[in-house]
Amino acid sequence: MPDHREKRVDLILQQLEELPTLPAIAIRVLEVTGDEHAGAREVQHLIESDPDLTARILRLVDRGEVCSIERAAAPAFDAVRSAVLAIGVFQNFGPAGPPAHGLFNRDEFWKHSIAVGCCAELLAEAARAPGVTPCEAFICGLLHDLGKVALDTILPKSFGRVIEAVDMLRGNIADVERSVIGIDHMVAGKRLAEKWRFPASIRDCIWLHGQNPRALPATVKNARMVNIVTLADQIVREQHFGYSGNYCFDLPRAVLLQGAGVTDSTVASVIEKLPGRVEPRARALGLGCASTVELFQGALARANKELGRISGQLAAKSRKLAERAECLEAMHRFQSDLRPDATPQAVLQAVAQAAVSMLGIECAAAFSLPPAWKYAQTVICDARGVIVETSLIDAPGAAAGDSRNDASADDPAPGCLSPSRVGQGPIRAAETELAWFVAMVSPRLAGDYRYWICLEADGQCVGGVVWGAQASESQRLASHCGEIAALAATWSLALRTAQFREEARALAEQLAEANRSLQAAQSEILRSRTMMSVGEMAAGAAHEMNNPLAVISGRSQLLAQQLSDPRLKAAANLVYEQSHRLSGIITEMMAFARPQTAIIEPVDITEVIDLAVREAKTRSNPADRRIEVTIGEAPWVAVDREQISAALAEVIENAIHATAEKIGRIEIHAGYDPYSSRVAISVTDNGCGMDENTVKRAFDPFFSAKPAGRRRGLGLAKALRWIESSGGSIRLESRPGRGTCGVMLLPALAHAAPVRNDADARAS
Repeated sequence: MPDHREKRVDLILQQLEELPTLPAIAIRVLEVTGDEHAGAREVQHLIESDPDLTARILRLVDRGEVCSIERAAAPAFDAVRSAVLAIGVFQNFGPAGPPAHGLFNRDEFWKHSIAVGCCAELLAEAARAPGVTPCEAFICGLLHDLGKVALDTILPKSFGRVIEAVDMLRGNIADVERSVIGIDHMVAGKRLAEKWRFPASIRDCIWLHGQNPRALPATVKNARMVNIVTLADQIVREQHFGYSGNYCFDLPRAVLLQGAGVTDSTVASVIEKLPGRVEPRARALGLGCASTVELFQGALARANKELGRISGQLAAKSRKLAERAECLEAMHRFQSDLRPDATPQAVLQAVAQAAVSMLGIECAAAFSLPPAWKYAQTVICDARGVIVETSLIDAPGAAAGDSRNDASADDPAPGCLSPSRVGQGPIRAAETELAWFVAMVSPRLAGDYRYWICLEADGQCVGGVVWGAQASESQRLASHCGEIAALAATWSLALRTAQFREEARALAEQLAEANRSLQAAQSEILRSRTMMSVGEMAAGAAHEMNNPLAVISGRSQLLAQQLSDPRLKAAANLVYEQSHRLSGIITEMMAFARPQTAIIEPVDITEVIDLAVREAKTRSNPADRRIEVTIGEAPWVAVDREQISAALAEVIENAIHATAEKIGRIEIHAGYDPYSSRVAISVTDNGCGMDENTVKRAFDPFFSAKPAGRRRGLGLAKALRWIESSGGSIRLESRPGRGTCGVMLLPALAHAAPVRNDADARAS
């Protein structure tokens, strides 16, 4: 089942689909100029039908020699199409005075966009590459950041937080957008470009600008255009034209120049010409004037109202004759408008819009509730067919494990509808059966009574359509029950198909995640078995060697006491000392094979670090190495004090051995991660580092990368066992010659808030 974050992204993308389209005259001009058989005369007549559009196009494409639409349209359609696109977008998203939240300044944004368009145009003129025309480069540059103004339009508060964050972090605005909103402006702009049927070159520039030219997909039709826009965007940001919200310059200039096919001298010339090119374009587009978004929306509303009035008159003259034809047409339109891979959200939108149109109601709420789901996807559509709300509503009684067929007749949840209810209708009273749903959507609905149509599949309710009306609604629609039932069956099939598709996709993702978890678990089981085998082997070897060692130690000690020859006496003492050393090794092996059970208790992380540092210094003289300890805000941890201190001491001791005297530096830092409820302790050194194979085997018992005379290779293996006994984990990051970083993650004490340690930073 998809999570709420994924659903929120879907809702955001859906809001992009609800943005106004381009003006009708602009759409028609784009269609004609895209037709290779169209003539200049047809373009001229279309544009001259709108005097304001004519004047703005002439101002936008004027170079001193164009004085009429006939002369503007005759040479080529590219300039006219670019001008129409620019004017159409400006009508929807142009500057609207001071922004509502004072953060995203559209005047400055459009200054940046116009400058990028002019810069891309100048670069295209200089490059003279096949398939790259200056006028197309201008419109690609002008619209490259279209997604930003679209996100500001549909999510002004969230986008305001994005602007605030990126201005503070001085980073890439796309990274902040994905963190705050869930998607970036490139994806949002691509979706909007697809909705408005922009040419592929413009869509690709909106979607892929800012990428390394060497990393562009092979399917990009005009990669040179994308590279030119990327270079133009970087040049304009460097010259501080307007505001883009992007402070990063990650791409090398040489790579961009090669991708765009220009040189440094060309860029210098472009920068010199840029101000003179930007000023007339900004003036032609009306930068600084009032926004035309409200005027466009008002015209659209009046057009829809007039269309509804005419449709009503026609329906009144031949209602009975047109009812069935209208139903069949609605079914055909519903099916043809839906893409084969439509999501439940898209199906709900189509259902709600069709319900408003077919039932003649003011507002409809369509919902999807597959079996065992805990919430209902909801879309509310008004009388004009405009989506006014999309949301997720909790569905009581629909939790996994509940039976949909065993509920009593008084249960209001659709997830518990009995077979006797499913199949009734098609028009039902919603107050009793859908009380939980009606309570949430009722403020949006008209009338005093609530009705609904059940969308069912395989004897179960999988969704529905709810609306508000008067008490006589059942009688009003009584003569249309056959058509409504047929339409509801079409809706049910489309919705259930989309639900199956989404469930299959979610199941595939869950299966992939389960496979990853299984692989990790198998690796952990293998490691545990290996450790167990090594421990059993070590315990057995220690047991078998203890008795012979006791004999060797005792006899060598007696022999040393009885011998008078100094050379032989020294040899006997050496045997005793080495047997004593071997006994210590056996004791250490036994401690590794059978570690003591961890005693979990609340422990101050500062105390753990202090104990570990003292222990490491006792065992290995740090000499002139500098050990710095920094402890941030962190709660107490629930661990075994002695074992964790000993484990940390092993890591610090390894760091001491890896660093050189006088220049060696070891940094120990502790902090708290509230998301995982873990306290992280990192030990970083500037020593010799380890290669990849050594890092992988660092925790293997008896492994050591040191030459002859090395340590026994049990230190990190014991540290791993001790840390895991307390519910923690440890990992190493290292590269040869660049030092090593060991990170321990320990469970924080439950319900403990981070505390500020008095000893914030120490050095020794």
